[in-house]
Amino acid sequence: MAEFSLNGKKALVAGDSRFWAKYTAAALAEAGADVAIAAKNPQKLQAAAGEVQRLGRKAITITTDVTKAYQVQAAVDRVVGEFGRIDILVNAADLQFAKPFTEIKKEEWQKVMDANLTSVFLCSQTAGREMLKQQKGRIINIASGLAERGLANTTAYCAAMGGVLQFTRALALEWARQGITVNAIGTGWMAETERTGAWQEEQLLRYLPAKRYGHPREIGSLLVYLASDATDFVSGQFMYVDGAIMAHL
Repeated sequence: MAEFSLNGKKALVAGDSRFWAKYTAAALAEAGADVAIAAKNPQKLQAAAGEVQRLGRKAITITTDVTKAYQVQAAVDRVVGEFGRIDILVNAADLQFAKPFTEIKKEEWQKVMDANLTSVFLCSQTAGREMLKQQKGRIINIASGLAERGLANTTAYCAAMGGVLQFTRALALEWARQGITVNAIGTGWMAETERTGAWQEEQLLRYLPAKRYGHPREIGSLLVYLASDATDFVSGQFMYVDGAIMAHL
């Protein structure tokens, strides 16, 4: 279907504390988009850009701390300057953190909030101003099933993910008449390589109905769908790619 194509679209993938930028950028490029990647890690920037270029699309890399407002503004300005506009924003920062609640320091709490939630606020607000001018845009937040499901020793991370869930819903309502959709992908247990060992086997048996870890590339088709023109009437949704974990509450 032509409406699933991203040909001619301009995307910004913002942040990467894990592995999302490489796979999200590749999925968007495969569907036809040119992609800018804004993140701190030079190796991850280059890996993501390499995937985009391998697929014949234009890539821009911008060294950016997505928790700093002035750096986010500079990144958006550069994307608009080189691409002319921003059609798609993917908020891909994901800083995982686990620690018993009584041992969490305030600065650790703040770091988790800044990486996982403040980055979504800053990037969505800054890129969103450009989308409002266009009266068109797609914002997709990469989050976790822990937005709705608790896990011991991950209070800070769960709280941040819960914030992303409510942020997604509220902003979708606010911009529903502005041609901008805001959705999120809730991921399950993901790994780039197969994991083995007693601990992993226990997790598979206890938590994962599919009895395997997902691969980060498996969010690609849903990401492209949410970024496409096929989803004008899809907004405020938190969709899961999790091997049925959320059905196993």
